[in-house]
Amino acid sequence: MDIASRRAGFTGPHEVIRASDGGMLFLRRWEGSENAAVSLLVFHGITGYSGPYGPTLAEPLARAGIPVYGMDLRGHGLSDGRRGDYPSPERWASDISETVAFVKARSRRLVVLGHSLGALSAVVAQRRCPQEVDGVILLSVGKKIRAERFPRPSAGGVVKTLLGVALLRGTPLIEYRRTGMIGLDDPLFNFRYSARFYRVMYGVPALRLLRRLREGVLDSPNLRFEERLRVPLLVAVGDQDELFPVESARELCDGVNGDDKEFRVIPGGRHAVFPTEAPELLRGWLGKKFATRSAPPVRGG
Repeated sequence: MDIASRRAGFTGPHEVIRASDGGMLFLRRWEGSENAAVSLLVFHGITGYSGPYGPTLAEPLARAGIPVYGMDLRGHGLSDGRRGDYPSPERWASDISETVAFVKARSRRLVVLGHSLGALSAVVAQRRCPQEVDGVILLSVGKKIRAERFPRPSAGGVVKTLLGVALLRGTPLIEYRRTGMIGLDDPLFNFRYSARFYRVMYGVPALRLLRRLREGVLDSPNLRFEERLRVPLLVAVGDQDELFPVESARELCDGVNGDDKEFRVIPGGRHAVFPTEAPELLRGWLGKKFATRSAPPVRGG
């Protein structure tokens, strides 16, 4: 797939950030009010990219006056990089930090939103850029996961996983499969990942991570704030989330060391499908924390 050509042909509002190593990072933009009190930077989940967040989250928030940006991780969407791989933890952290700095320079205040796997990026963003991140939203994530949603791998899948872990750590051999996946007909989605990608994102060896997921536990040091959180935190999950039970997300929120935190359940929300209540919830929280109460109500659809 020629990502550079696809990126050059994209005509919607966007930015392209040249990272410090020369790679190009794609940043989708949904324009809100020019004098908005706060902007939102969205980090997408595994397999995905920024585009699918437009209709259900970003566009309604932008119509309510809140500027929204969506970063495509390296190797995802319209950003450069080998599909389904990440070269190193340092490169990931630098990509996140450089994107945060770019958006903050255009914003009065900045809140990062991490959806599912993107929660790890949001935590790293706050960790690496504490002076630039003014709030954190973690969406559709928790401490425990519904292991039954991940089918047991075939014999061939096991061999590919072991081969990827032992020898070809940068080669996307490990297939990501679960029930209820979206994006199956979208060429910008990824469904194969390298062992190195899992280690970079989750901070633990791929085999250990996969074993823990099959046990129903999401164990990642990158999902923990290193110090006391001094900015507002919102943790939200849909009551029909296929992967994370409500109690699991609540446990994650309760475990954060910070005073200004809130846990909410989204009625009718699934893991990657958000009803009209979701952007309204986000708009209300942002208004309460960052003085945007004068923004017009979110209009669905």
